[in-house]
Amino acid sequence: MEVPGLGMSIERENDNLMDSKPRFYRLCIIFGSILLLFMAGFHGSGLGFVSDAIKESDASGFLKDIVPVLFLHPSIHLTGLAVLGLLPLFMNQEGRKVLWVLTVLILIDSGLAFFLGAILPGILLTIAAITFLFAGVLIQPKSE
Repeated sequence: MEVPGLGMSIERENDNLMDSKPRFYRLCIIFGSILLLFMAGFHGSGLGFVSDAIKESDASGFLKDIVPVLFLHPSIHLTGLAVLGLLPLFMNQEGRKVLWVLTVLILIDSGLAFFLGAILPGILLTIAAITFLFAGVLIQPKSE
């Protein structure tokens, strides 16, 4: 598709954008997003167990209704972070800002996991944050 005034097609521009990024940059982003998606799926797989456990407990009716929804929220949150992590693959220098924000958000989640005593999730979140941090460092600022 030819875009007037730009002199090249949209597909060609996206091809050049992807080719201009280092392979390790792309691998960091893809690995970090896959790790977050894996964690989201693993966390979500416990929904049935948590729902059954809360229903059998002597908790109030409100808690029995709300706990499964609250348990599902981290899976949705991690999926959203994984999708956000893929956006810099299709951005120029602005992708660096997205990666910095994403790294901070994941590190906050990691801190919360460690605070709750979830050592393995905390470590996995820290690894994901480091991969996005590496990708952010690999994008060189434009010199004008």
